[in-house]
Amino acid sequence: MITLDIEDTSIKIMSISGRRVQNAASLPLEPGLVRDGVIVDPSTVGRRVGELMTAQGITDKKAVVSISGIHAIYRVQNVPKLPAKLLDEAAKREMERLMPVPLNELYTSYQAISLSEMETALCLVGMPRNTVDAMLETLRQAGLQLEFMDVRPLALARVADEQNALIINIQPTGFDIVLTIDGVPELVRSLPFPADATSTDDKVAEVKEELERTVTYYNSSHKGGEITARTAAFVSGELGDILSGTLDYRAKPLPQIFAYSDGLNASEYAANIGLALRDARMESTPSRVSINVAPEAYQPKPFPLIQLVSWAFIIIAALVVVGFGFITLQSYRETQSLQAQVNAALGQVAVRSGTDAAIKQLQIQIDAVNSSGAKFTQQLDATKDQRAGANEDISAVISLLPGIVDLKGFAYGSGITITGTAPDDTTIVNYVRNLRNSGTFAQVLISEMRELEFNEWQFTLAIK
Repeated sequence: MITLDIEDTSIKIMSISGRRVQNAASLPLEPGLVRDGVIVDPSTVGRRVGELMTAQGITDKKAVVSISGIHAIYRVQNVPKLPAKLLDEAAKREMERLMPVPLNELYTSYQAISLSEMETALCLVGMPRNTVDAMLETLRQAGLQLEFMDVRPLALARVADEQNALIINIQPTGFDIVLTIDGVPELVRSLPFPADATSTDDKVAEVKEELERTVTYYNSSHKGGEITARTAAFVSGELGDILSGTLDYRAKPLPQIFAYSDGLNASEYAANIGLALRDARMESTPSRVSINVAPEAYQPKPFPLIQLVSWAFIIIAALVVVGFGFITLQSYRETQSLQAQVNAALGQVAVRSGTDAAIKQLQIQIDAVNSSGAKFTQQLDATKDQRAGANEDISAVISLLPGIVDLKGFAYGSGITITGTAPDDTTIVNYVRNLRNSGTFAQVLISEMRELEFNEWQFTLAIK
C-alpha cells in the first residue's frame, strides 16, 4: 500500500508493508502547481508523482491519499439513536442545515459514531467538487488507483495515542489544528498562512494564536470538560520542532507505531502515517473517525458475494444433474444392450426349441431388464424433482435477501444453513419473517444472532 500527501510545496509518498515503512520520500513542487491545498495543474503534479515513484522503485498502484482541509467543511452533530436505515436521511438533513454552501456544490460524506445507547454523533464532511476533481485527475495522470481519500486533519488525528488531544501540523505554507475528544475530532481548523507571515517566528505566532482561539471557543461551550494545560499536544510538520517548545500544553512526541529507519523524520510524514493507520486498524490509535470523501463512483466496489454464491449454486446444481444424467444414460445403454441380447436369445430359443418354457424364462429376463430400466427412470425423475426443489429454495433465499445483508456462507443438504452479517438485529428478524411468509419453507429458525460491533450483527439461520 502507498500513502500520498500532496501539499503546496511538496509531494510526500510512503509505502508500507504490514507494520514496516518500506520507503518514504518527498519531492519539491514548483510554486503555483498547488495553491491553498487545491491542485491547479493536475497533469504536471501527476507526472511529478509518477517520477517520484519511479525514482524510489515503487510499483504499487493502489493509493490512499489525503486532501487539504483548507476548503473542507467538517461538522459534528449529536442526534438521538436512529435505525441504520434512517441514518442517510438524518445525515442529509443535518448537512442541509449546517453546511454554509448548497450541497450540489459539494461532495458530501458522513460517519455515524455511537456515543451511548441513546445518542449518535454524525461526523459530516463537505468537500468542494473542484478540489476533489483535481485530485482525482492527478491520480489518473499518475496511473494510480484510488483506494481511499481522507481529509488531511482527520488523517493526522490518528497519530495521537490519547483520546483527548490537540494535534497541530505546521508546514511552510499552512497548518492544521485538530481537537479530539473521546477519539472523535470535535473541531478542525486548516488555514494557509497570511501573506505577511514570512518568517518562521511569524508563522509560529500565527499557529499559536489560532490554537488559543480554537481552545477558547471549545471551552466556552463545554464547562466542566475544558481543554487545559494537561491536555496532550502532538506537533508535527516541517516547523513542528520549533512550535513544540513554545506551547503551554503537555507536548508529546508522535508515537512510533510503524517500524522505520533511523533516518526517517516521522514528523514530516505524519499525514502519511495517519493515512496508513486507517488501513492498519491498529489499537494504538484511539481515533474513531474514518470517512472516505471520494465520490461514490470512485470508491472501490464491494465484492458481489451474493452473485458469486448464486452462480456457485447454479454450477453445483448443473454438475449434479449432469452427473445423474450420465449415470442414467449409461444405464439406458446397458439396458438397450441387454434387450438386444435377450432378443437374440429369444430368436435362438425359438429356432432351436420353440418351447413355451424357454420363452417364458426369457420373458422373465426381459421383465427383470425392464424393471431395472424403470428404477433408473425413477432415479432420473427424482433427480429432476430434487433439482427443481433446490432451485426454488435457492431462489427464495436469495430473492428475499435484503441488500444491506452480507451473506458469508450457504450450505444445502437436508436443509439450508445460512450465515452472514447485517447492520442490525431488526434486519435479520425481518428477513426470517419474510422467509417464513414465503410459503416455500416448513421451518425457519435463528440458530445464532449476536452483535460483533456497532452496526455489525452476525447470524446463522437453519431452514427446512
